[in-house]
Amino acid sequence: MENNLVCIYDNTVRPKTNITNIIGNKRFDEVIFKGKSLKIRFLDSLKNDIFAEKVKEINEVSELYELISQIEILPVNSTIIHVFSKCVIHDIDEFEILIKKAKFIKQNIIVNNQSNSIFMFINTKEYIKYLNFAISVLSTDQFPESIEYLEINSKSMLDISIYSNFMHFISGSFDARFFNSLQGDEITVVKSSTMKAKISSEYHFYHLLPENMKMWFVLPYNYNETDTTASYTMERYNMSDMAIKWIHGSVGVDAFDRFLKKVFYFVKNRNQKEVLHGDYNKKANSLYIDKLDDRLEQLKAHKLYKNFDNFVSSGTSFNSIDEILDKYKGLYDLVVKKYKFEHVAVIGHGDLCFSNMLYDNETALLRLIDPKGALEEEDLWTNPYYDIAKLSHSVCGLYDFFNSGLYNITLGDDFRFKLTIDFDNSEYVRILKKHLADNGFNYAVVRVFETSLFLSMLPLHMDNPKKVFGFLLNAINILNEVETYV
Repeated sequence: MENNLVCIYDNTVRPKTNITNIIGNKRFDEVIFKGKSLKIRFLDSLKNDIFAEKVKEINEVSELYELISQIEILPVNSTIIHVFSKCVIHDIDEFEILIKKAKFIKQNIIVNNQSNSIFMFINTKEYIKYLNFAISVLSTDQFPESIEYLEINSKSMLDISIYSNFMHFISGSFDARFFNSLQGDEITVVKSSTMKAKISSEYHFYHLLPENMKMWFVLPYNYNETDTTASYTMERYNMSDMAIKWIHGSVGVDAFDRFLKKVFYFVKNRNQKEVLHGDYNKKANSLYIDKLDDRLEQLKAHKLYKNFDNFVSSGTSFNSIDEILDKYKGLYDLVVKKYKFEHVAVIGHGDLCFSNMLYDNETALLRLIDPKGALEEEDLWTNPYYDIAKLSHSVCGLYDFFNSGLYNITLGDDFRFKLTIDFDNSEYVRILKKHLADNGFNYAVVRVFETSLFLSMLPLHMDNPKKVFGFLLNAINILNEVETYV
């Protein structure tokens, strides 16, 4: 006989310090994973038609009194599934089977995988006994000895309150691009792709680096090619990337200052060489103008281009995307003529955004991943500002919030689109400005070059049209800001 099924989502277990160093003062349900909080991901995974009641949530042990009163009015034979937010669904198929079978259980069950992940109770009386015990010990994470149960092992859930599990889980929070695949185990990570030339260039980049720069990068090894793919292996570092800390608000201003000191130590010690004036301009134009022109042509070939162009003309101060591009090029020409540049090339990372920086707050250990790639020594060299613009598009442009879906686009009363991101980065921008000035970089120049990054990314993210339009609005905001001080 089937029983009513009721789900309790328990958020009373708090992360330990080694995890709060990464996610800040947040509970497990608030952790962002691939653009959604863990609570939303869990609720989305439930087939709600199988439950007799809406999922009940508890955030504090003190709320158990109210929960008891809610449970008491349910049919006595209701089956209660008590799920902990510290556990995430690891195998959705196994989880769904577990939930379906829960309606037919004849005894209380503890689902275990390294630790308790789900408690199942055959009726409300048994569950209320458990709740009263939890109140007495001020913890829901223990199961009372006075209640009989059957323990089963299941890989359906993963306990991310265990640090190694958390790191293994959260390291996949920023999706590999559609042409990449990341796999591995607790010790190694294997990156593979059908774009063999790209993987080959990333692998050879490290081995082409001068010895004094290799310390900053994760060593790739075991390069392998098949008819369709290429891959290489790296050691798995038990460090989160800076983007994860950034979007969770766990980076204080003092810690951020220490982080930037380390980043700019890398920047200051990049190998550099003098280049001819014409060669310097050619490289700069290829990165900040020619690349952008090519990408915009790709965008114009897409079926959604006219939609974006219409949104720009009807909901912004610009009449078209081309007009945005013209505005950018005008400011680019202005800063190039106004400010003096040292005619040098540097060996750069090529994509120095937060998601490519593994960083440990405690030890200040910094390791860089996913460089631009190189097949020969000349490919290593780039414009000195390019890495800095990439850094700025994380700090000032809040790029990583777009990747996590943490932005909002609304239409105001004036029929203008407005981009909002719930994060105040003003103090962090101030700190970045100080480090830029100390290391000879002009903030206005950095932001102009940063604009080209957001615009050139448009055709690469067409699988997410909302993000593309967010990039456009962000580029407009940067142009409007830069125009006030150049």
